[in-house]
Amino acid sequence: KALKSPNLKTVAWFQNPIESTGDMALFTRALSQSNAVDELTFRGNGNENAQALLSGVDFSTFKVLHLSCNNLQINGRTDISDLIAANSPLKSLNLSSNRLNDDDAVLIARSLGGNTNLSLLDVSDNVIQERGMRALYEAVSDTSTLNALSDSNHSCLLVGLSEDFNVYAINWDSGANGLYTHRMLKIHRLMAERYRSGRGTVPHLNLEMGGGDSVLLAPFLMESVVRRHDAF
Repeated sequence: KALKSPNLKTVAWFQNPIESTGDMALFTRALSQSNAVDELTFRGNGNENAQALLSGVDFSTFKVLHLSCNNLQINGRTDISDLIAANSPLKSLNLSSNRLNDDDAVLIARSLGGNTNLSLLDVSDNVIQERGMRALYEAVSDTSTLNALSDSNHSCLLVGLSEDFNVYAINWDSGANGLYTHRMLKIHRLMAERYRSGRGTVPHLNLEMGGGDSVLLAPFLMESVVRRHDAF
């Protein structure tokens, strides 16, 4: 009955695994029927419970999901990546201390492309290796081309990548202008790095934009970056 209360916004279920399949079904059904709960901490309850939760509850209106320490194994399931890709109101997603692997990380990375609401994703203490971490890193900072960088995710702060991937200076501002500030700073940083490399930005522009007059675009490109930021 408590889950049906219009005043109940947050539910926390710590280290209390639900042994019965029927009881777990009742729990997920009660959560699904609540029109008020938008923050859930489900921690330390085991993989089977976490799997049942993900498949049995519609999280499309939730703002916070804390699913750490469940020994969760996704194994190709798309519940989490679909939720992120849908650009739901979800602001914070904690998946730390589970059993997510490289394939899971790649699925999540792909889902980040069109998301502008998720501001924190914690994947620390999983079994994600270099391939998965690189996929997540490039989801928020793909420097292969200026267009790829512009299309990266500029809102989500990633937690849990190795020291080889410095994300702490990326997507750090969760304020109203963070999305646009991050985009501008990343493009400025990439162009500065290209300049310091000794080749400058023109060869890259020629390659990426496919025209001999790309040098003429450079000042307009920089002006556009700044103007887009100032507009917000």
